[in-house]
Parts: sequence; structure tokens; C-alpha cells
Amino acid sequence: MSASSTDGVSLLIRDSIATIVLDQKRRHNALGLKTWLALPVLIADIARNAEVGLIVLRGAHGNFGSGNDLVEFGTLHGRPAAALEFARAMADAMRAVEAASKPVVVAIEGLCYGASVALTLAGDLRVAADNATFAITPAKLGALYLQSDLHRLIAAVGLGQSKKLIYSAQPIGAARAREIGLVDEVISAGQFESELKRLTDAILRGSPFTLQRSKEMLGTVNPTPAETDESLGLFVAATQGPEFVEGVDAFNAKRLPQFR
Repeated sequence: MSASSTDGVSLLIRDSIATIVLDQKRRHNALGLKTWLALPVLIADIARNAEVGLIVLRGAHGNFGSGNDLVEFGTLHGRPAAALEFARAMADAMRAVEAASKPVVVAIEGLCYGASVALTLAGDLRVAADNATFAITPAKLGALYLQSDLHRLIAAVGLGQSKKLIYSAQPIGAARAREIGLVDEVISAGQFESELKRLTDAILRGSPFTLQRSKEMLGTVNPTPAETDESLGLFVAATQGPEFVEGVDAFNAKRLPQFR
């Protein structure tokens, strides 16, 4: 067994499983720049470990994640270069998860909001406890999902449900998430760990060659487009606008944003 921890994320390797844990207890595992930058490094380390056959991505303290850390995210206004760095770090992290050479099982409990939902969509399988809740919340902030995030979302739930989730920004429960394809399986919270182990054990019994090559081949069916300067620029422009300021201010004040 080996373990490491840095920048709000930890890695535990045991019994051929590499478990990446998002861990920011005070902010419900919110995602900051350092965490986004750390994820590709961890994925690369895992790829070099021949003993690892599977990756589990999850959150600590009963939640998957509350999205981007708005304390840090809000400071991007007036700093377009920093916003571009943040956008690239997000895109690179989710691309690393998606392209990992081992299957990635995303284990979701509790809150899963905003950018945390986008992160789950980069995994191969999404398994949720029945206490999980999901919301795609950029419309509450005057922010945007990345182009690659939207592609993965549409691939999972279709265009109509993607529009509903983005436009309304309303939370849905685990059962509804399963109905629309946002997650692949829902498990009782009381049996979550045992059923998750059952799934990972089943995957690990498979041929590593078959798993890796099948993942590569499946990835060519509907490949996620690479981000461009133009697409990242849309994300940056959103963070520089007045609605972003209002959205972040409203969140910090615990009030509804007044965009109109």
C-alpha cells in the first residue's frame, strides 16, 4: 500500500486500485487551481505503476464536490491571464482523467455540483449513492462550462436534458440522474462501499490488455474535441463580465443573483 496527499487531493494505492480522493472538507471538496493541476500528475504517476489495474475517483467526507472553489474562482475577474490558466488547468485535468490508460470508476456521494459534475463525466463509469444530488450551476454565476464539458454532458444525457440541466441550474437526485444517464448506477448509501468493491473486483478480474485496448477503441467512437484558444476564450470572457461579478457576490452573500 502507498499513499500521498497534496493540494486538496490524495492518492492511495492498494490491492491494484489507485484511489484519487478530493479532500477539501471546509468547502465540500471544492476544486481550486492547485487541485486541477495536481490531477494530471497523479494520473501520469498511476499510468507508470504496472501494479495498478483500476482508478477510483471520489470525494472525502461524504461529498463528491461542490464545484470550483468560488473563493478562488471569484478572484479571476479582472485577471484574464489567470482565468486562462485556470481554464487550461481544468481542461487538462479532465482530459487526463478521460485518457487514463486504466478504467476510471467515479464514486459519487452527497453533493456533486458545477465543475464537479463535469469532472465525473470524464470517467468511464459513474456510480452514485442514493443520497447524491447533482446540479450544473454556471447560470447562477454568469460563468460557462468548457466546450469539452458540454460535449461529455451531451454524450451522457442528450441535448435536451443537457439544456434543461444548464438552463435551470436546478438540483436533481440520484434516481433522476440515473434515468437520464448522468450516472450509470445508483446504490443504497448503506451498501455503497460493498457494492463499489463488488464492481471494482469484477473489473480487476478482466484482462488488462482487453480493458486498455477496449478503452482506447471506445474513445474513438465519439471523441471529445480538444479545447482551442477560441473556446477557452469564451470561458475567460465570462469571468471578466459583470454577470460573473454579480453571481459570485450573490453566492457569497447567500442571496439570489439579480442579472436583470
